[in-house]
Amino acid sequence: MAHAQGRIDLRPKSVANRLVQRWKLNPNYHFVRDVLGLIWGHKLFGVAIIIVTIFQEIAALWPVSLLGQFVDGLQSGDIGNVVWLFLGASALAPAISRANVILRHKMFYETDYTTRIDLTLRVAEHGDSASDAERAGAAHTRVVNAVSGITNATYHILGSFTPVIIKIFVVSGNLLTYNRLLGLAYLASLSVPILMTGVFNSKLRVLRDAQYEVMSEASGSGIRAISEKGCGTARERFVQVMRERTTILFNLLFKHQFFLHIREIALVGSQFLIIFMALGMREQLGLTPGDFTRIIGYTTQVAAAFITTASTLDAIVSYSRAYHIYAQAHEH
Repeated sequence: MAHAQGRIDLRPKSVANRLVQRWKLNPNYHFVRDVLGLIWGHKLFGVAIIIVTIFQEIAALWPVSLLGQFVDGLQSGDIGNVVWLFLGASALAPAISRANVILRHKMFYETDYTTRIDLTLRVAEHGDSASDAERAGAAHTRVVNAVSGITNATYHILGSFTPVIIKIFVVSGNLLTYNRLLGLAYLASLSVPILMTGVFNSKLRVLRDAQYEVMSEASGSGIRAISEKGCGTARERFVQVMRERTTILFNLLFKHQFFLHIREIALVGSQFLIIFMALGMREQLGLTPGDFTRIIGYTTQVAAAFITTASTLDAIVSYSRAYHIYAQAHEH
């Protein structure tokens, strides 16, 4: 009987329930839940943003393809129509991008409005900071940081990850049409900066927690220094917290920029790996100068989009720590 009771239930439903319960204990559970809840609550906006982003990225890659045709056309002299298409495509891509920015910000402001009200009133109802100006100021700053985290994560998930996925899909597909080895080598090389992103964010977690904690303290101590005019202790506390804030923020900035640069180097390495491989197979594949122009243009766009997305992912991880500090302080 004791042996039977000690056995672990390995039925799929039981295992899934245990995994869900364990995930709910993770500090990021509520952050992810609230972000997904915002996206679902504004799903029409989300669908529209994704559709516009797809058209935006197709339009952004079109000029690169036309540039390759233009380079090849220089040898034959047949470049008339390509030039006009190149001009039109170059003007179209920024127009769609600006429309996407407007649409994403409309959703951002709507979600910021509803979430800010919800979390502020939730903390107010809790009432444990009402009688102390410093604690109330710190609580408000934690709310502001948490709201910024949720709404910015929603904004970037919809608008920043789709472009790089589309670019990688299109570029890898084009490289595969030239040669399977080129396409697969490029996809494999991108795994290096992806792994770096996970490792670097884990190394910055402690600094990010300290960042949001000291930001809340700086806000609260600043309010106290103002409300208790002439109090030397309040003033000294404010000065001390601000010095800590400055040190933490600079250290975080330095490390983040350093880690970002390492990923940029890895992406440049991926790009030149493909270029050197293409040069080695130039005669075998019959590559033209226009083909090399496309390869360089496509991989450059992927590198730029990847760095932007990696920086955005870093920011989302940082936002999750802001929400963690808020939830930890207010037991939500």
